[in-house]
Amino acid sequence: MDGLGPFERYEEKLIRAGLAAAGETLLLGAATPPVVPSAPPHPRQSPAGEGGAPSAPGERGGMIWNRADSLTTTLTNAARRLGRGAILAAIPPEPCRSIVRCLAAAPEGVIRPQDFETRVFLTDLPVWKTGGEEELTTRLERRRAVVAADGMIVATAKRELETAIVIYSAVSFAVFVKFFLDLLPRPGQRRAPDETTAALAAKIRSQLDRPPRGDPPPEATTPLPVGPFATETAIRAAIAATGRRTVATGLVNSSFGNISYRRNDELFITGRGRALDDLEGGIVVVPLGGPAPRDAGASTELPAHRRIVLETPYRAVLHGHPPFCVILSLDCREYDCPARGDCHRFCPRERRIAGHAVVSGEAGGGPHGLDRAVPPAVRETGAAIVHGHGVFTAGREDFRDAFRLLEELETTCRRLFFEKLLNNDGASGAPSGGSATSQPREAATP
Repeated sequence: MDGLGPFERYEEKLIRAGLAAAGETLLLGAATPPVVPSAPPHPRQSPAGEGGAPSAPGERGGMIWNRADSLTTTLTNAARRLGRGAILAAIPPEPCRSIVRCLAAAPEGVIRPQDFETRVFLTDLPVWKTGGEEELTTRLERRRAVVAADGMIVATAKRELETAIVIYSAVSFAVFVKFFLDLLPRPGQRRAPDETTAALAAKIRSQLDRPPRGDPPPEATTPLPVGPFATETAIRAAIAATGRRTVATGLVNSSFGNISYRRNDELFITGRGRALDDLEGGIVVVPLGGPAPRDAGASTELPAHRRIVLETPYRAVLHGHPPFCVILSLDCREYDCPARGDCHRFCPRERRIAGHAVVSGEAGGGPHGLDRAVPPAVRETGAAIVHGHGVFTAGREDFRDAFRLLEELETTCRRLFFEKLLNNDGASGAPSGGSATSQPREAATP
């Protein structure tokens, strides 16, 4: 292994995405030397702190670590017993750190988020209370990640550190959504959250409302390219620029989301599992009609992207996971609904947030696939809010309108959320500013 190079790249990637903080606990372990990510290091401070060099990599029981730490023996032993080849253990930056501590203090010993990432990657989040090897091993037997009382997240994978980073990203997003969704009172409830939770929510809101210090990163302010795009080079550049800006502005975690652009009978789309701020070599081209062998390398949301560009006037599609859009999409008050518990697959009720339809469906195709529900909503207003999963937006010639609409929706949803919280709105059957009807609706048809 060439020194700390591969680990440094991963550390920088996590810090750049806002998933780890410089100077805090950040441990990366791999059974085999990690592969260097393709993106060059970002010109920011090393995780070891200004003027300091990272600790030398260490090896514990066959596991290679980015630095020496008293925790690596426990993590290594648990990984070996479970047959896991990659571990990421880190204390995330605020507000995620305090949110994890708050949720981990619940007596149940397990956190049960409801968002899409949890259903796909996590199931639930056991709490690692004692810091001991036996408990950690037991908690991870049927799960990929745990959270600890001090705010640490431990994510594992069978082989690749890239996969552990995806799991860690899913946990960070899931606990944020879970914390704020739980603040909203249920029907008939008018009680406020306990003082500790309320104080934390107020602190986070003040952080969200506060202008960021210093100049924003160039990725967040560089104008997006103007379409239409005729050449492959221009399309790839536009998709990559949109991905970087969407991540830099917090509208998607870099490990999730997808982007596509139609040119004639081809669809350019982000590759499966590709980080949106690192798309060099990560965009695939598939035939618009499909299916085709090349589909295997495309995002799992390919069926929805195909049908959007085929059935609407839009050729540019952006799918992100803005947190407050996801939170409000999960806030359904129809407790007597016969489809309760299966909301993420098919919702028989018509719901809207800020004038845009809230739809349900599973990633990919199939009888309850998003490719059935999303295109009609996008055709109507240019956007579809997916239950627990994020937002699809679209643009006619380029990504400028798609990005603008995604950003505006998240800003609106954040405002609506705190209005609901301030009003202690526990009796309403619909999100503030939106509408819901009791009229059942049929599932979208091909």
